[in-house]
Parts: sequence; structure tokens; C-alpha cells
Amino acid sequence: MTLSTSTPPTEDEQIFEDDVHYGIADCRRRLREQARSQRSTLRAHNHPPIQRLDETSSDRATAQLEEREEALIT
Repeated sequence: MTLSTSTPPTEDEQIFEDDVHYGIADCRRRLREQARSQRSTLRAHNHPPIQRLDETSSDRATAQLEEREEALIT
């Protein structure tokens, strides 16, 4: 059994590898920016819930929980 030594990548291989790494990093950066933008848009459009005095606090808590779950789903 012989061990083969790996040869250093050629310039073209190195350029391709760098392009792949930079491309992945750029894609991740764009996804983070898009997620940040979506969160800020949701915060801007999210108005505080209207408190109804005729609801009991448990009804209000259930409604708020449903709103949070809906926000997580979308």
C-alpha cells in the first residue's frame, strides 16, 4: 500500500475553489440581508393588538398565542 501525496492545486483549480467559496459566502450574506429586511418589514407592519375589555385574560392570552404561532408559520 502506497500513500500518494496530494499535489497543490493548479492556479485554475484554486481560482475555481475561491470562486465557489466566495459565491457561497455571498449567497449567505444575501440571505442574511433578506431575512433582516423581512423581519424589519414585519415589525413595521405589526401593530399592537387591540385590547378588548370584554375578553377575559385567558381568552386574550390564547388569542395572542395563536397570533405568535401564525407569525412563526409565515
